[in-house]
Amino acid sequence: MKSSAMRALGMVAVATFLVTSSQVWAQTIVKVATVVPDGPATEIQGFKIFKEYVEFRSNGAIEVQPFFGQLGGEREITEQVMQGTLEMGLAADGAIAGFYSDIQVFSIPYLFPSSQVAWAFFDHPFAAEMAEDLRQQTGIRVLTWSENGFRNLTNSVRPIRTPEDMAGLKMRTMESPVYMRFMESLGASATPISAAEMILALRQGVVDGQENATPIVHDFGIADVQQYMSINEHIFGLHAVMINDAFYMSLPEDQRAIIADGARLYRDWSNSRKAALHQEYVKKIQDKGLEVHVTTAAEKEEFRELSQAPVMEYIVEQVGQELVDGLLAAVEDSKRMVRGF
Repeated sequence: MKSSAMRALGMVAVATFLVTSSQVWAQTIVKVATVVPDGPATEIQGFKIFKEYVEFRSNGAIEVQPFFGQLGGEREITEQVMQGTLEMGLAADGAIAGFYSDIQVFSIPYLFPSSQVAWAFFDHPFAAEMAEDLRQQTGIRVLTWSENGFRNLTNSVRPIRTPEDMAGLKMRTMESPVYMRFMESLGASATPISAAEMILALRQGVVDGQENATPIVHDFGIADVQQYMSINEHIFGLHAVMINDAFYMSLPEDQRAIIADGARLYRDWSNSRKAALHQEYVKKIQDKGLEVHVTTAAEKEEFRELSQAPVMEYIVEQVGQELVDGLLAAVEDSKRMVRGF
C-alpha cells in the first residue's frame, strides 16, 4: 500500500515537472528595441511599463526583453522587425518612409494644430487603414501610433519669430526631401546631415541650426551648441509601436490581446507624459542659456502659408492626391471630435 502511494506521488511529481518544464519551454519571448538608450526618456519608461503589464497579465507566459539603444538606428530597427529577427520596435515615421513611402503624408507642415487632435487622429479609420496597408506591404503590424513630438527650430544666429528670420540660414535636416523643401520654402538652405554628425556640425558652424522635438534638443546636447529656439511646432512627429505580423499572428489569441492592450497603455502613458513635460523641457532649455520664443498663432499661420503648399506639392507627387485629401479630411474629423467644431 505504502509502495503504491509512493509510486503515485512520484508520478505526480514527474507530471508536475513535465508541465512546468513545458511551460518554461513554451514561454513567448518578445524582444523590443528603441534607438533611445536606457534612461529617463519617456519612450524608455513607457516600455518598462509595457514590460511590467505584459508579463503580469500573461502570468509570466510572455517575457519582454528590452534592447534600448543597442540595435542600431530606427531604420535598422524597422528592417529587423520587417525581417522577423526582432519581434517589436519603435520607429519614427521618417525612418519607416524608406520601406513604405505613403507614410510621408504625415510630414505636411502644420497638419495637426495640437497634440490632442493628433491623438484623436490615431483612432481615426484613416490611421487604421494606413496601418493595414503598411502591414500588407511590409509585414509590419502597427499596434498603435504614438506621439514623437512637435518639431521646433533652433539656431545660433538670431531669434526666429517670422519666416523672414529664416532667410539665409544654413539649417541641418534629416536626409529627407520633405524636410529640405520645408527649409527652402522659408528661404533657408537645407543641409542633410546624419544625427550622429549633427552636434559637431552645429559646434563647428557647418550649419547654423536644426529642427527637432524639444526633449531631443535638451537630452541630446543640441541646446549646448545653440543660442536660440522657436517653439513653432512645424511638423508633428509620429512613432509607430510595431511588431512583426507573422510572429504576432502565430501567438495564441489571449497573448495577442495582452500585447495589443500593453501597446495602448504605452501610447496613452507616453502621450500624456510628453504633454505634461513640455513646459518643463522648455524651462530646462532656457536654463542652458537659450533664448526661447513661443510662436503665436498669427506667426504660425505665416509659416504655414509659405511652407505647406510646396511641401504638399512634393508629397502629392510621391503618394497621390487621393491619399493627401483623405488625410486632410481625417484631420478635420479629428478636430471636430476634440473641439466640437
